[in-house]
Amino acid sequence: MKVLKALLLLSVAVSASAAQGGRREARASVYGFEMHYVEAGEGDPVILLHGLWGGRNEWEHNIDALAADFRVIVPDQIGFWESDKPLALYDNNLLVQFLTGFIESLGLSKVHLVGHAMGATTATLFAVTHPAMVSKIVLVDGVGYQRDGGPPEPTPARLRFSRMASGSTLGTTKALLLRRVANDALVTDEWVEQAYSMWLGSSLTIRGMLGTGGSVTKEKMQTITAPTLVVWGEDDEIGKPSLADEPLEDIPGSKKYIVADAGHLAQLEQPDTFNRVVRDFLQTGNVPE
Repeated sequence: MKVLKALLLLSVAVSASAAQGGRREARASVYGFEMHYVEAGEGDPVILLHGLWGGRNEWEHNIDALAADFRVIVPDQIGFWESDKPLALYDNNLLVQFLTGFIESLGLSKVHLVGHAMGATTATLFAVTHPAMVSKIVLVDGVGYQRDGGPPEPTPARLRFSRMASGSTLGTTKALLLRRVANDALVTDEWVEQAYSMWLGSSLTIRGMLGTGGSVTKEKMQTITAPTLVVWGEDDEIGKPSLADEPLEDIPGSKKYIVADAGHLAQLEQPDTFNRVVRDFLQTGNVPE
């Protein structure tokens, strides 16, 4: 059985070159597909899960700071950026299945999960389906509730947004990035070009995930036992900060921290505050003032 599991799931191929600052780039073979990731530091494993329009670049200002105390692992989720992009019907269950195989491929049995937006949706569904594998959870500008009504109708407006969201032009890419931050000065030409290339490369995945929404019912959310922190940007226009209150009612003992002067990317806009709050929560279970 162990041999079969190894053949089906696991093997990690570490890249020959190590990134600067102690970071290490590698690829894990999961179900015959490769997932690219970066890791740094030692200690309890912390997996950072990016959102729908991201990759490890969303955690650029967090990796090294958190790696001072933890083993930080930042994968490109399956279908995104430098990971393989199987021609599949992408949904939250698929992302969770590959996250499971990814964790097992690294020989880990229990991890902290820090998920942003779509990554938060992955984290809560994973916590519901694999509770024994989760130590603590940090949800950033997202939760993952299943809403009634099914996928939204493909109206002309939604189709236009779908094209924009998967890399239509540099102009539409910049417009969407500006919606995601409170400080417009952060949206540089370099970031726009990087995002445009990344979104085009992952366009089928992004379009598939756009109408998916969350997959965890309110009843299932109430079964999560891992200590949970909800972090939200005070000026988030993608998901209003009031959405951070719902999991406080449903996840036993969960806590909240609102990040001032931050939009939908709190970890990128206010990294010092974010890193301090997350580090303290993962180490002690407390939320600093």
